[in-house]
Amino acid sequence: MLEAFTEVRKDIKFLFSSEIRLRVLMALMDGPMELSKMRSIIKSSSSTILHAIYQLEDKGLVCRVNRKYELSSTGRIISLKVQGIIRTISVIRELSDFLLDHDLGSIPESLLYSIESLEGVSLLEAKPENLTEPYEVVTKNVMNSGRVWILSGVHHPFYGDLLKAGIKTEMILSENVVDAIEPVENTENVKISTIDSELRFSLIITETAMALSLFMSDGLYDPARFLFSRDEEAVGWAWKLFKHFRDMAEAPADKDDCEV
Repeated sequence: MLEAFTEVRKDIKFLFSSEIRLRVLMALMDGPMELSKMRSIIKSSSSTILHAIYQLEDKGLVCRVNRKYELSSTGRIISLKVQGIIRTISVIRELSDFLLDHDLGSIPESLLYSIESLEGVSLLEAKPENLTEPYEVVTKNVMNSGRVWILSGVHHPFYGDLLKAGIKTEMILSENVVDAIEPVENTENVKISTIDSELRFSLIITETAMALSLFMSDGLYDPARFLFSRDEEAVGWAWKLFKHFRDMAEAPADKDDCEV
């Protein structure tokens, strides 16, 4: 990777050393546009924008068609990657205090790579006047849902109520967590699987939302903070995480294995 960086470092410097060039690329992500429209969006002079455009044209990232400028094929690919970096940094800045002291070790690198999908998630955090508020919000969302998917290395108290409520549920749990689940009479709507991988988080997905809580860096589970979102992209990211571990899960011999 260091060798590859040496080969492309000048290109990286070209992209990120000019705010105007980046603004041109981001503006053209919305489609071809004339200089006058670009000027109103970028909030800079025509001469400054044209200078940046000529530099981008020279690199093959922007081209002119009639009176409009647009991204080339390679320009669109580069712009998508730059957009991803911007969104990733935005997520990290927004959640920096949360991410810095929590363990991300059991989140696959492919999901960390696309962590920009969590842009806009809400951090539900316990307050002195209500220490259980985050947990109550997540529990209410779960108990009011038609279907629930859980991937967890911890046992939440609401699991028992969830399984008794008849809500269609698929759970993938660490072995020690499965042992803590009380047997229920009606398992028609329940599928419980175990996984021998260490899960240093708790993921809860419903039809319209996702909630993620993590272990602290010191190894203790943090029940007071959840990342919560109803955003379609964030829920999609959560589904990728769930499916990654679902492929490795096994149904316990003493549990009913009903499809959800």
